[in-house]
Amino acid sequence: MSAPGTGAGRVGERVLVGRIADLPEGSQTSVRVGDQNVLVIRDQGTFYALRNVCTHQNFPLEGGPVEDGAITCTKHGARFDLQTGRALRLPAVKAVRLFRTEVEGEEVYVSPL
Repeated sequence: MSAPGTGAGRVGERVLVGRIADLPEGSQTSVRVGDQNVLVIRDQGTFYALRNVCTHQNFPLEGGPVEDGAITCTKHGARFDLQTGRALRLPAVKAVRLFRTEVEGEEVYVSPL
């Protein structure tokens, strides 16, 4: 099996993100799902997956601070709800695309909704 996060761990349309033990609380991991760069975040024990791009000016969300169930874009401060993708703070007004996360055994997978 290849390294997590490379997209090479595909099972059908699902992409292997990694083992739960390797994705600690607060982690952010980028994977490819088809032609999309997807950011997987572990927040308060739950895995969330969203397109890794701020809808304001297409800046990557990866590395942005996560608190109160939302991620903040480091470029202009737009904020997105991890559960719904909804834009919570200007300058972004459009929601970010979400992806499905699945935990199977000890592994985390992502797939399109």
